[in-house]
Amino acid sequence: MTSDLSTLAFTFDSLRTARRNGTDATALIAEACLRAKAAAQGGVFTALVSADQAISRAEALMKRAREGARLPLLGLPFAVKDNIHVAGIATTSNCPALAIRPDESALAVQRLEALGAVLIGKNTMDQFATGLNGTRSPEPLCRNAIDPRYIPGGSSSGSAVAVARDIVAFSLGSDTGGSGRVPAACNGIIGLKPTIGLVSSRGLLYNSRTFDCVPVFAKRAADAYEILDSIAGYDPLDPFSRSDADGIDLSARTPQSKTLAMPRRDQLQFFGDANARHAFDANLKRLEALGFSLNEIDFKPFAEAGRLVFQSAMVAERLCDYGEVIAHHRDAIHPAVWAAIEPGLNYSARDAFEAMYALKRLQRTVAGPLEDVAALVVPTVPTIFTIEEMLAEPMTRNSIMGTYTYFVNPLDLCAVSVPGVRRGDGLPSALCFVGGAGQDGVLRTLATAFEGTVHA
Repeated sequence: MTSDLSTLAFTFDSLRTARRNGTDATALIAEACLRAKAAAQGGVFTALVSADQAISRAEALMKRAREGARLPLLGLPFAVKDNIHVAGIATTSNCPALAIRPDESALAVQRLEALGAVLIGKNTMDQFATGLNGTRSPEPLCRNAIDPRYIPGGSSSGSAVAVARDIVAFSLGSDTGGSGRVPAACNGIIGLKPTIGLVSSRGLLYNSRTFDCVPVFAKRAADAYEILDSIAGYDPLDPFSRSDADGIDLSARTPQSKTLAMPRRDQLQFFGDANARHAFDANLKRLEALGFSLNEIDFKPFAEAGRLVFQSAMVAERLCDYGEVIAHHRDAIHPAVWAAIEPGLNYSARDAFEAMYALKRLQRTVAGPLEDVAALVVPTVPTIFTIEEMLAEPMTRNSIMGTYTYFVNPLDLCAVSVPGVRRGDGLPSALCFVGGAGQDGVLRTLATAFEGTVHA
């Protein structure tokens, strides 16, 4: 039996409830395909799986389930950012001149499909995953799911919007300096950035292989962490996979401390956005109501680490995966993307080593302040710009979006962005919980507890 699915929310609970009530997986996947097709001209996707192919895949999975296969993700439609390989679909990183046609899907995609999830399409992105705003893309631009006048955040813009608009149940992106957290915050959903190397990045077209990881977007924390459970683990074919990946406890763990670190008040920046400041204060009050105390720490070393990724020789790493396009198809590169990656041509090997030394020093510096706290908590984004504002000043305002995200990966930290109270202007706010490498389970507890105060 299949009821009208056009208003069904694509959370895991609602989709599974629909299946228990008699709606089969093929109907759910067909509905996702309809929604994706309706959004096809809205800049959310770069490519769609045909409805026939997706439904056929669901039928095959249902047959396997009837035969006794364990398929916990059966009936869940998903999408992936267009720098993640899917066999048979071009990977363009939103630059058609690049166009790689992989024979094999990324390992994370393979693991999801093996558990019953069905791919619906590939999502738009800031070209080469270089940007945090979502406007560094071909027209039509992807737009914010809450208010289309505003940026969707980037670089995983389409991946976040597809979830926020209930086109898919979850999606995968990539995250170098915040691309799994900024678009989540801008669109009012969960953005889960795991410990680097916990999820194999094999099959990812890299922005910065040293710092890149695969984040998860979902409506609820429980959904995002279920997907992380499904894709995490050691990959012997990925040299950047953590050797201890299988030993990292992803289950919800009670933090040993009831203290959360936060930047010193005099170091917090909201760039004149009073609504953002007030929402952050309101979100902190919810944490205090949960019994947490707040300890203000010096944010300067965190900010310095973030600057190293994009304002030092480390930016040259982007040339590794995109050097061929730069050499032969420069006219295909978005002007703002070119402005971001061109400086990488001018650094020396000595510059790169000095940046590495500086980063090692900062990793040691921040270890102390984070040692005796449950996590660091920051606003995921300090403000949000309209598309018009971003296009008028694309470099400075893009950097502003990374104020509280740039530092996480270079310092080898994990993070999760969780929607907070609505701002006074109706836009979403978000808190980001940041923990040490391997503390994903602790952040799972914090994210779920804070989410509960917002949805209570």
